[in-house]
Amino acid sequence: MVSEIFHAPANPPPLLNAEQVLHLAQTGYLPLSPPPALEICLQDLLKFDREFFIQSTFCKESQFPTAEGTELGYYHVENEKEYLTFRHQYHSEAAGKLSHAASKFWSTAASLLHRILSDVSSALDIPFSVWDPLLDGCLSMPVSKTETTPTLLRLFDYHPGAGAAEKHTDTGLLTLCIGTAPGLQVWTSSNSAIQPEGTWKDVGTQPTVLVGKTLQWLSAGRVRAGLHRVVPNAQGRQSVVFALRPSLRHPKLDLEPFGEPSVVDLVDVWKETRGSVFNVNAQTKIREEQKRQLQGNGRSGSKTRSIWSM
Repeated sequence: MVSEIFHAPANPPPLLNAEQVLHLAQTGYLPLSPPPALEICLQDLLKFDREFFIQSTFCKESQFPTAEGTELGYYHVENEKEYLTFRHQYHSEAAGKLSHAASKFWSTAASLLHRILSDVSSALDIPFSVWDPLLDGCLSMPVSKTETTPTLLRLFDYHPGAGAAEKHTDTGLLTLCIGTAPGLQVWTSSNSAIQPEGTWKDVGTQPTVLVGKTLQWLSAGRVRAGLHRVVPNAQGRQSVVFALRPSLRHPKLDLEPFGEPSVVDLVDVWKETRGSVFNVNAQTKIREEQKRQLQGNGRSGSKTRSIWSM
């Protein structure tokens, strides 16, 4: 008897159906039913999240000192919101439980978004392996600060009736947003630019995936970045946001698999993207100054894009 040899499939099995992939590509967002593993990690994270935000400002700043502007640690926007940004694990006794819960959620959310990128690959007819260098070090929370990538996990506590974020699109590949109450809204126009007939749609508390500018750029516009905003909720709200951004560990990126026979410096591309936007999560005075600088550099109007992660 001759034994048949079965080879493992090149890609993981599809997570999204064709209609969902098309919706994500055309609108830049996709509501999802959370997988059981994600829901378990989410509830564990929210438990420690609530315990963290009721502490004094001194305790919060001591456990997670602010660093790199708004990109790491605890940050408070007066009369709007406060939030905690993870880009690596924390190992102190005070921060350990929350950091551990955040690390578990990070891995689960990253796995989910990685699967979605695989489905996007199939739809665009590009090899799944193109994501390997772009996700190097991103799929689990780095153990220390020296191992960080641009990918981050952010926990928000929006103040009642005040916490918000201006309309923007994110900088990275894909972002997963989950809120405990309504507040996140997505733009529903299917056109490539904002049109008067478009509308803002509340997503409620349903987990929502948003396309970022990097994925839009890599796909040459075949996948559209998702415009969104956060409006105030009278009772306030908590939000968990995982932004899967490109790793910069392999700066020279070959675009041939994406249909462009060239090699680019991904670090330069990332700096250009970040430098062309204002930060929706910074203090009001900082945001307004960034807007003025962008306008002074000739990046006003349609060229000024707020695309930092929510």
